[in-house]
Amino acid sequence: MNGTELKQISFECSDLYFDFRDYAYRATLSCRVYLYNPASIKAKVKDIAVLEYSLGELEDVPAGSLGTGKWSINPSSFTLSPQETKIITFNLPLEISSQIPISGADATEVVLQYGRYVSVEFNYTLGYAYDEDTWIHFSGSVYGNVLVKMDTKTIAADYMLTVAMAYLSAWTLIKAPGKVKIGKVEFNPAGILIGVILYKVKEYILELT
Repeated sequence: MNGTELKQISFECSDLYFDFRDYAYRATLSCRVYLYNPASIKAKVKDIAVLEYSLGELEDVPAGSLGTGKWSINPSSFTLSPQETKIITFNLPLEISSQIPISGADATEVVLQYGRYVSVEFNYTLGYAYDEDTWIHFSGSVYGNVLVKMDTKTIAADYMLTVAMAYLSAWTLIKAPGKVKIGKVEFNPAGILIGVILYKVKEYILELT
């Protein structure tokens, strides 16, 4: 098979563009792999799958949570003519949503990612054959850095709302009566309630921007 194996000749990934939709910052990691058939006969490709992946710095977003959907691969099966190059697109839905803060002043840990580069890496596998009887296993890798982008109106709204929430939550914790002490820990139930309410109000406003 020397000189006739499929070859990954290049790959590229688009920037991550986050937008606030359905109460979370959402984006899609999209990468394209260029697969080449050097043989003089047609190759059939199927069973493409991502084995493992890493999202680098996005996995360490503080005071928040990173969620991922399922990989979609297009096309999922195809034929490659002799000396033909095919583009395979790998897409992974992402979401970052803040945890509900006790004080209501949830940090802008999501929008602080704007303008930063994050490392992305994943390994994939597929099967291919030049006839129906002999299937060959192929593995490839994609790795690099992608730029995080966001809607500027959303960034401005997030910052302003966070400052307002921090002020109101601090005022509530200081002024509102009814502090409760459990063991050595003292907290204000009213402050927690206000924090949750403000968090939901912020989500609603961001959804409208």
